[in-house]
Amino acid sequence: MNLLRVVCVLLLSLLVCGATATTALAQNMPRYVDAHLHYEDRPNFFEDLVRVYRKNNAVACVLAGREDFDKLKAAAKQYPDVVIPFLWIELDDSDVLDQIDRAHLAGFKGLKIHSPLKNYDDPSYFPIFARAERYHLVALLHTGISFRPANKVPSLKGSMARMRPMYLDTLARAFPELILIGAHLGNPWYDEAAEVARWNPNVFFDLTGSSMTKKKDDLSVFRKYLWWGQSSSQAHMPENTPNAFEKLVFGTDEDPKDLEKIIAQYNQMLDACQVPEAVRRKIFAETMARILGLGEVKK
Repeated sequence: MNLLRVVCVLLLSLLVCGATATTALAQNMPRYVDAHLHYEDRPNFFEDLVRVYRKNNAVACVLAGREDFDKLKAAAKQYPDVVIPFLWIELDDSDVLDQIDRAHLAGFKGLKIHSPLKNYDDPSYFPIFARAERYHLVALLHTGISFRPANKVPSLKGSMARMRPMYLDTLARAFPELILIGAHLGNPWYDEAAEVARWNPNVFFDLTGSSMTKKKDDLSVFRKYLWWGQSSSQAHMPENTPNAFEKLVFGTDEDPKDLEKIIAQYNQMLDACQVPEAVRRKIFAETMARILGLGEVKK
């Protein structure tokens, strides 16, 4: 009888501990996961970031190039509750695989990719994406139109022709374990980006940049691009198709001080598109939290 009582007490303790751990994970879940925030080499950048993001229970995937590797690594160590390090790489660098190895060993969680000299899905880049897949690094790729300096210096880098969202379709099929996030929903190729996401479970897009500004008078138009879901006909649809807006992840691509402004902008778009609350939670945090292993997501 005493032995049975001891066993019961132990089982009860385990259940209580498990419930406590689950509750703690739920409480520690961020409300916002910013999948796209660039490091700026200026005084107090990380201090501003941490102040604003902690206030909003948010974390940020901070993108920095090799020249700022040590600064980002140190910030991720100092502020692990806010800073998730992503390394900006150049696909055409001769030592790009070494850079990815270094990032992985340093605990970086992803890669930012921009301005290739060849199309993203050129086979010469496949070893790079294979390395990212092996290390379970998220690949955040710029898609669509890109900034260029107002000068007369000849350059082939940054052409939108090399960064069409359709190239992510090739990569998603070739590397099915690699999570790909296309920045800017392929602006201006929104239809193309959405269809790539529709058929590839490992592809997502953020809606950062100018799109919600130029579409501010007709934000419901994004429902036209992200048209499928549980309430739509299932003809010509992937199996177990989710609501189309679940293929979006939140990102800012702005100064950390503008976080609340960007959240409001996203909500205006989601209101216009009649996106339900459960899907909004996935967009703002749950999808990226699952991808990055930030904790358990409430069911």
